[in-house]
Amino acid sequence: MIRFYFLVVVFGLSHFTYAQEATGSILFQLPTNALKVSGSTKVNPLVKPLKLVTVLNPKASSIDRELEVWNALMGSMDRDSIGYIFLVRDTDDKERFKQYWFSDRNMDYPFYYDTEKKVIKANGLSEGSPGQTLLLDDKNAIILSGSSPINTDPFNRYRSEVYKRTLEMGMEGAVGGVIVEHTERGIKWFYANDPVYVTEKGEVIPKKQADTGIRSKKWVPGTSPLSDTIRLVNRHP
Repeated sequence: MIRFYFLVVVFGLSHFTYAQEATGSILFQLPTNALKVSGSTKVNPLVKPLKLVTVLNPKASSIDRELEVWNALMGSMDRDSIGYIFLVRDTDDKERFKQYWFSDRNMDYPFYYDTEKKVIKANGLSEGSPGQTLLLDDKNAIILSGSSPINTDPFNRYRSEVYKRTLEMGMEGAVGGVIVEHTERGIKWFYANDPVYVTEKGEVIPKKQADTGIRSKKWVPGTSPLSDTIRLVNRHP
């Protein structure tokens, strides 16, 4: 999981668009089930209380990284509380993309093949900006909008907002791992749940022992926003 953290950070250092809170109550027009490509999955993202919508371009050079981060992101959230609506632009062979999605990338989640870009056009999304991501509430109103979560700031904003919303809805524990938030005083981070401490050898140790080792500078804690595990790396002289 640590490698996903560095992936997010690296891309965060490049130029990116800050996620912005949507003004007013702009409702998103969801795709119909006719556009859904399920494979062997039976998930219906359209009925979830919160939804993350993202536009994917099958021909984009970043598609592998996009799915790597999304797959890990989904693993850190409760799929019963959050739906993921992958809008795949109608720019490639549908059958080939199905093979890529379910077999090559091992995605166990449906996607929506946006034939003739109907959903993209209906919602006024830019056709030339793959990776656009939106967070919707239970009324399908846009809460946040921004660029792909492979960029650090949008990634943190989406997770932080989903964390707060699920807590308000009584869904404690729906988001795990590190939560990073922007405040008036700067950036703060905290664990949404009690972390698991693991040594380089894979040994799980109690929190008290881990805290002692960190304070004595025996270990350097390695964290990832995609995991509730803290990897204790030996500090070398």
